[in-house]
Amino acid sequence: MKDYSIIKTTVFPIDKQGGNPCPVVLNGDKLSSAEMQDLAKQLGCETCFITAPERDDCDFRFRFFVPNYEMEMCVHATVGSVTVLVAHEITKKSPVKMETILGPIEVYWEKKKGDLAVEVMQFPPSINYSVPTVGEICKALNVKADDFLNDKIQSVSTSRFKLIVPLKSMDILQSLRPNYKELWDLSDQYGITGFYPFAIEEYSQKVLQARQFPNKAGYTEDPATGVAASALGAYCYFNDVFPKVPSGWDTYHIKQGITLGRPSYIQARIYSEHGIIKKTSIKGKAVIL
Repeated sequence: MKDYSIIKTTVFPIDKQGGNPCPVVLNGDKLSSAEMQDLAKQLGCETCFITAPERDDCDFRFRFFVPNYEMEMCVHATVGSVTVLVAHEITKKSPVKMETILGPIEVYWEKKKGDLAVEVMQFPPSINYSVPTVGEICKALNVKADDFLNDKIQSVSTSRFKLIVPLKSMDILQSLRPNYKELWDLSDQYGITGFYPFAIEEYSQKVLQARQFPNKAGYTEDPATGVAASALGAYCYFNDVFPKVPSGWDTYHIKQGITLGRPSYIQARIYSEHGIIKKTSIKGKAVIL
């Protein structure tokens, strides 16, 4: 008889049909890596396995698997998993420190009137200036060069590198039909874990829409992607996409999953001091199904 239990969640939903599905596996200590991989393949989406930590300074160990491989970090799975831990009263403290392949991650949570909000800390951003050419991106996304909002296409990471692609309009964004073979080949060539094209929805409120096309994850598009949203927040700050807060917290509001019929909402937060980014985080909610 299996010792582990699977709890299904949806993360960052705007409504009951929205969000990114995430099975959370409690008591996964006795599962081998191969068994975790096989279970994620059966479940067909990002899955988080919670085990006892190997580090003395962490409360839990999180391992993240998509159907095709293990990931170093998955923010939406972290939000779903912490929601499960709090709901089952397995943890009662905030912050909770998670052991991941990337190292310890702090996660804050707050419950107000039964409503739980989770904030996952990420790392200060990095930019990789080696990126695909405009022609290569056009071929991968099936777009024209004049569909781009500007020429600031960047590979940005606050935990994993995503290719941030600015587009002129939400119509262009929502009509994308990528050439996935080209997209995956470019991702491998340039060390990118996914393409994250975006368009501005509401300038005054810092609202964007985005789509995530991951690199050979076992599916072609994500309804909600915290890692990519965090990278997009850093991109917006670096490139003055909106007026920015020179010191303190700044928040970008990102919608995703619209074309998939799974509308999602993510807050990408940037903490800066005198124009220098010191901390990044993703904030949002999950629902246990």
